[in-house]
Amino acid sequence: MTYKITNTCGCFLLMLTLICNYQCSDVFVTQPNGTAVTAHTWERTGNFRSAREKRLYVQGRTRPNPKEASLNTVQIINGRGYPFETHSVISYDGYVLELHRIPYGKGKKMAPKFSRRPVFLQHGLMGSDNVWILLPDALAFTLADAGYDVWLGNARGNTYSRRHVSLDPSQEEYWNFSFDEMGNYDIPAIINFVLSKTGGRQMSYIGHSMGCTMFFICMSLHPELNEKIDVMIALAPAVSMAKSTAPLMVKQAPFAPQIKFVFDLIGVRAYQPVDSFWNNLRKQYCGPHLFLRYSLCQNTLFSSSGDDYHSIDLNLLPIIDGHNPAGTSVNTAVHYAQNYIAGQTFQRFDFGRQENLLRYGQTTPPTYDLSKVTSNVFIFWGQNDKVSAPQDIAWLETKLGNLRNSIMIEDPLWNHFSFLFATDAKRLVYDKLIPFLP
Repeated sequence: MTYKITNTCGCFLLMLTLICNYQCSDVFVTQPNGTAVTAHTWERTGNFRSAREKRLYVQGRTRPNPKEASLNTVQIINGRGYPFETHSVISYDGYVLELHRIPYGKGKKMAPKFSRRPVFLQHGLMGSDNVWILLPDALAFTLADAGYDVWLGNARGNTYSRRHVSLDPSQEEYWNFSFDEMGNYDIPAIINFVLSKTGGRQMSYIGHSMGCTMFFICMSLHPELNEKIDVMIALAPAVSMAKSTAPLMVKQAPFAPQIKFVFDLIGVRAYQPVDSFWNNLRKQYCGPHLFLRYSLCQNTLFSSSGDDYHSIDLNLLPIIDGHNPAGTSVNTAVHYAQNYIAGQTFQRFDFGRQENLLRYGQTTPPTYDLSKVTSNVFIFWGQNDKVSAPQDIAWLETKLGNLRNSIMIEDPLWNHFSFLFATDAKRLVYDKLIPFLP
């Protein structure tokens, strides 16, 4: 089958996307495979060199530490003075997912096993769990200091979860997944693992963007798991994309079939990994200069969402670059494009008429039944969010089986990544969501 691209802008975007996303297969490193679940535990010791230096306060807030751009998640947690654990969870289709745990707050002692309140945090598209720990008063640390047992998830295919029990990331088959598999296979495995480790019957779930997508898919396809979630906090949930004005949707979604065809043709398997040529170039030569950040050096997260840097400390941008984008599969981005093109709906991956018939028993992809999401759901959304548009949030509110509240952030300029990186995030979001948790 051949594809024709007649739109000049589309051709340019396709070329730009290929340049920015191309990733040679020899970059992937084969790691030992195994089916055993592993766990490594460290207290606040000298296992890693501390990332902390003299704390500098600028206009009443702590200045980000630039050295954290080159540290991994556990090194950042350790450097901030918190205990941590690393766990590996195997999904039902063999993907090895890395979880990071902060069992208690700084300077506190481990609570008795059955008295802890586990809270699981799931990042969004092209991210990793570091998005919850980069701010000086980041959500993961805020929750740990408030007495919660914090678990940080990593979606399959990102920097920390690029393993499988039998497949290698250099194989095309490894990347044959979208957020459908993440919600259908990964989240159930993680919920059962966390509850098994903590000894509780319920846990809380906080998701941002695709982290909410995964949760709603899980509860739609496995409604029996609703009883294991006491509260779900949805930050900028990405479900219906019909009213999205984000560049990733408006400029690239109409060309998703052509882009995927070319990617398949030249062997591109990962979408926006952190170690791609373009991302390495940007990390090396781009500083926090505002002009560069809005042009050549803009991080894919911000350029894809159409976010500006409202309420973000520019000193944090090089640190964000050091970790993001963390990569995903091409199919994951295509799945969002399909939902955008399909209109105000929330549907499974479209494989084409014949493959859909084999997989779903119908020629079109079925929709997820959001009425089966009966957990207590609280939505936080921004008025200036171009990805999770207010109109799509309003549509989602009418579909959920047990929406408890929908909270609009009072800042009218609040956008998609403000939830993770804005200096006002603790005051406007984190301090307001904690009372909803058990």
